[in-house]
Amino acid sequence: MATAFRQFVTEQRKELPILATTKNCGGGVFIVTGANVGLGFETVKHLVQLKPLKVILACRNTEAGQRAKQDIQAATNCLGVAEVWSLDLASYASVKAFAGRASKELGRIDGLIESAGVALDKWSLSEGHETSVTINIVGNFLLAVLLLPKLMATAKQFNVVPHLVLVTSGVAFALD
Repeated sequence: MATAFRQFVTEQRKELPILATTKNCGGGVFIVTGANVGLGFETVKHLVQLKPLKVILACRNTEAGQRAKQDIQAATNCLGVAEVWSLDLASYASVKAFAGRASKELGRIDGLIESAGVALDKWSLSEGHETSVTINIVGNFLLAVLLLPKLMATAKQFNVVPHLVLVTSGVAFALD
């Protein structure tokens, strides 16, 4: 197991071509799922300082999203950039509604950073699948597929390279 993980790490690119800077993020629009905690929260905190047009905090719990937005604004002194939108990846209707809203209301999408995920300790079903599968896999990929046309339109209209990022856990590689 440790050897497989070590091999995985060594196969990763040593120099990432994607650097979030004011030059390549300024004026852009970004969506971050799971934005009220963890990596999603830190991603938004970093992005809002790079002079984007807008950063959408896509959160299941919009009250927690609003608290995260306030914390980010206090930490960065960047006001009027972050917005909180409702997104529940356990609900296909919510994912479709979010994607429809984003496609309609946002003039562009320069980055979709999918950081939302769960590790549940109790069995439950959402949309006919085990809930963590629905959220961590199906909901994330459904959102990506639904927003891909907007990302492609952004590329064409603004001559940029939009990014789709799926944040995963290294724990998945440690399981036998």
